[in-house]
Formats: sequence, C-alpha cells, structure tokens
Amino acid sequence: MSKKLLTGMLLGGAATYAAWKKMAPAKKEALKESINEKFNEVADYVTDYTLDALDIVDDLMSDSNLNDKVSGAADAVNNVTGKVKNSANKVVNHITNDDFDKQTAEIREELAKNKEADEDNNDIIIDATNDRKPSPTEDDEVSQDDDKE
Repeated sequence: MSKKLLTGMLLGGAATYAAWKKMAPAKKEALKESINEKFNEVADYVTDYTLDALDIVDDLMSDSNLNDKVSGAADAVNNVTGKVKNSANKVVNHITNDDFDKQTAEIREELAKNKEADEDNNDIIIDATNDRKPSPTEDDEVSQDDDKE
C-alpha cells in the first residue's frame, strides 16, 4: 500500500508541475492570489476560534474563582513546608546542641538512688506460685485412666 501511495504522490506531483509549466503567466498569478486568499481566510478562522476559546477559558476562570483556589492551595503548601522546616530545625538543634553526656549522667544518678532505696526496703515477698501443683489436664486424666487399666 505504501508503494502505491508513494507512486501516486510522485505521479500527482509530476502532473502538477507539468500543468504549472504549461500555464499562462496571468493564470499563474490568479492561482497564486486565490491560494493566498484561501490561506488568509483559514488563518483568520483559526485565529478567531482561538480567541473565542481563550475568552471562554477566561470567563470560566473568573466565575469559578480558580485563581483564589490555586493561591489558597499554594499558601497551604507553603504553611506545611514552613512547619516541616521548623520541626526539622528543632530536631537538628536538639541533636547538635543538647548535652547528652550530662543527661545520661543525671539518669544514671536517679537509677542509682532508686536502687539504693530498693535495697533499703527489706520487704518480704511470698511467692506461692512455685509451691502449687499444676492442675491436671484432660491429657493427664486420660493417661491416669490408662495406667489404672
């Protein structure tokens, strides 16, 4: 199919070129003017259509207040970005500026104090869970019945 199309285009182009060469100069000028007029008409139509489409879009934009919504969304994104940056700065400041050795020493001191307080408290704890025999389960009962037989 592509060979037939190519052949048709070549033959059509050759025929057009031959007809153009045999045409009188006055007819050539008239044909050029006619083609220019048609081209200008099409260009005017496309321009008018484009301007009408732009007017419709502008009307829709002003009616729906889309610009306000877009700017509001941009403000919301900026606020969230600012909060994230502030949180990140707090974390970085905490990591870089806090004295972890001092905090660790304070925690160790508190733990040592609690351990001393626990050692001073000599409460007696009775744990009766180790003295109890476990209650028999169904498997134990079945095995006891087997032993009796």
